[in-house]
Amino acid sequence: MKYNCFHIKPFIQRTREFYTKENGLLSDTITSCQFDGDGNLYAGTDKGLLVFDGVSFNTFSYDGLDGEITFLYLDKSNTLWAGAGRTVFAVKKGKVTKSQSFPKAVVDMDTDGEGNLWLLTDDVLYIYGGKEFKNYAKIPMGYAKAFCAYGEKQVYVANPVAIVGLFGKRPRWGPIVPDVSDMPTNCIQSMAADKYGHMFLGTDEGLCIYDSYSTWLTSKHIYNLPKSDVKKILIAENGTKYIGTDIGLYIMEPTKTSFLGAKRWLPDSEVTAIAIRKDNSELWIGTNKGISRISERMFTLQKKAEIYQEMTEKYHVRDVGYVTVRDFETYGDITSGAVEVSDNDGIWTASYLAAQALRYGATGSKEALKIARRSAKALLKLLYVTGIEGFPARSYRRNGEHNFGEKHPEWHRTEDEFGALEWKGETSSDETSGHFYGLSLFYDICADEKEKEEVANAVSKIVTHILNNDYALCDIDGLPTTWARWGPHEINRDDKFYWEKCVNSLEMLSMLKVAYHMTGDKRFDDEYKKLIDREHYALNCMQYKIPDANVSHIDDNLSFLAIVPLLRYEDDLQLRAYYLNGLKHSYELQRSERCPLWNIAYGALSGEMCDIENAVRSMEELPLDLIHWEVKNSVRPELDWDSGQEIFGGKRQLKAALPYDEKPITKYDANPFIPDGGNGFRAEDGTVFLHPYWFARYYGLISEE
Repeated sequence: MKYNCFHIKPFIQRTREFYTKENGLLSDTITSCQFDGDGNLYAGTDKGLLVFDGVSFNTFSYDGLDGEITFLYLDKSNTLWAGAGRTVFAVKKGKVTKSQSFPKAVVDMDTDGEGNLWLLTDDVLYIYGGKEFKNYAKIPMGYAKAFCAYGEKQVYVANPVAIVGLFGKRPRWGPIVPDVSDMPTNCIQSMAADKYGHMFLGTDEGLCIYDSYSTWLTSKHIYNLPKSDVKKILIAENGTKYIGTDIGLYIMEPTKTSFLGAKRWLPDSEVTAIAIRKDNSELWIGTNKGISRISERMFTLQKKAEIYQEMTEKYHVRDVGYVTVRDFETYGDITSGAVEVSDNDGIWTASYLAAQALRYGATGSKEALKIARRSAKALLKLLYVTGIEGFPARSYRRNGEHNFGEKHPEWHRTEDEFGALEWKGETSSDETSGHFYGLSLFYDICADEKEKEEVANAVSKIVTHILNNDYALCDIDGLPTTWARWGPHEINRDDKFYWEKCVNSLEMLSMLKVAYHMTGDKRFDDEYKKLIDREHYALNCMQYKIPDANVSHIDDNLSFLAIVPLLRYEDDLQLRAYYLNGLKHSYELQRSERCPLWNIAYGALSGEMCDIENAVRSMEELPLDLIHWEVKNSVRPELDWDSGQEIFGGKRQLKAALPYDEKPITKYDANPFIPDGGNGFRAEDGTVFLHPYWFARYYGLISEE
């Protein structure tokens, strides 16, 4: 099958570090931040001024700068100005070169298009005369809160009543209020202007734009303008706008608006300061709980894969090779805690096995082959540890691991060569689908003859067990498990299995096809054909995704695992037509999620266009640390909410899935439309990236420069 290959260029990858009093801050309350002319970062706090040395913050000592810093401003001559109380200080090359005091508190500074330097106090606008600031105009009604300058001495000031703008040969103030203009509100809290006189105004009702004459634009006119309480505004030289609000930071680029919220990106939700390095490589965001250093580096997906690979092997491998999330003992600290003893060790380890098999197939990596062999052995151990032929355990735990020894009806004590352990029953279709998917790729791409025999024998035992127990996994108590049922009497003739009917038909056909592919045993092929001829299982697969308003994604994941080997092995064109019809139907219902794994699988298996750009974008967006930081997007007023899930009892969810660096970190069996989640006490393993990445590389859907 011929595929279109998408060539990927390097992209910008964000990472972040937090700094608090533990890193040398005088206070966690950040009031301002700014780079000086030499690229040194200064931070103002409510207790003084700090300078960053590349590792930590140090106090900038000077009489008068030991109190609250009102603002920091870098002028055209690369002089850094610091406002504190009623005094402004000029800093150059790390030394205070001058200072000037005023009758009222200093508020802020700005420079107009002609290079004039302005300073605003509570009630007076000053202009710099080369040696000192001189009184230029008194502010009507006083209590100035913010201002901006542009052009030739064009200055606008906001106070609690109005915006006042300078005009006329003999400068005077012209007030602008909502009663006599289209100004949306008089609560202006921050201001910034570009060189064309377009003013961006931060209000308690969101961001608005004013052309300095009579045109006002709000989120009613420009959909991507933030609607939250805007505290700070920075306009970068490249036109990007950084909008600090009470719920986080919005970054408005020409073709994309991003949101950086608390915990994952910021120490706290309310933004109090914004600074960007001249080359755009660093963004510093101040809050009332510390400061965030957000670095932007050029990255490749290959580099990202290397980082996730190393991280997974270091922090996410348990016992003989089970791979899944890591639970922390200390908030945000991946070095603490241990790998989870999962309900689904089989399916998650199988997904990692698949990633390594595909990696080996794409690159010939000896490391990938070694890890794939370890993962395959771990899966096989789940099958044999139960003592029930053909019945795999969900997981097992050893003495010292979480809840070992706890009495539970599904945990059963046994021993292996390393001592006592407890294995978990009630094995589901998740585990079975995972085993067959991961082991089939291992068998085809990695296994030597001995390993092929071992895998084929294991697969044969599982399918034989299922057929001997009326198409079900039968547990140690002699009863079929709740979800591992694939019989026609349930699939086709029991309404309780409405939701499982189609996907379980797909799973059963896939397992039989895998077993026949590996063993050549005719009984598996005969059973496969019988279910198609007599029980219309292939027809069931034509639309195996049942629309459910995007509530449950567990079966979506299982159907992906099942369809891959089925389409890899089935060469009958008529049967393939049914399966591909189901794959297309499923893909169209889920493509809006931008799930990289499912998009790439569709393209690889069908040979059709698969939104590969969106799949790549999703992989680019994944945060490097993969920590389940608490994210709360439900506070964002611009988001659109869905209601279709209510009839299924689903949680409140969004109409559109958020970018991967904004929404909660999850595996692909979780609902991507849920806006909130995480707790800072666990981290995802790198399979969420490695699996789709190596799938795309193996099938030639992507290449990198």
